[in-house]
Amino acid sequence: MTVFANVKATLASTKTIQSEFSRLAQFTKDPKASAIFHECMMEIDDVIHDLMQRVEFMKAEELQYRNS
Repeated sequence: MTVFANVKATLASTKTIQSEFSRLAQFTKDPKASAIFHECMMEIDDVIHDLMQRVEFMKAEELQYRNS
């Protein structure tokens, strides 16, 4: 697996984790726990943004990744 494929897989996994935090925040009855899950969801959004920038950078820099 290439570095590019690993970064894209990590991005997909991170999006899955974010959606799970969102689901937990919605369905948890404890308001404090819900707030913590929501905060985690918001923090992981920064990670997703950074990974998306890295994917775009790799596409721009490496010809072999442009159509991925």
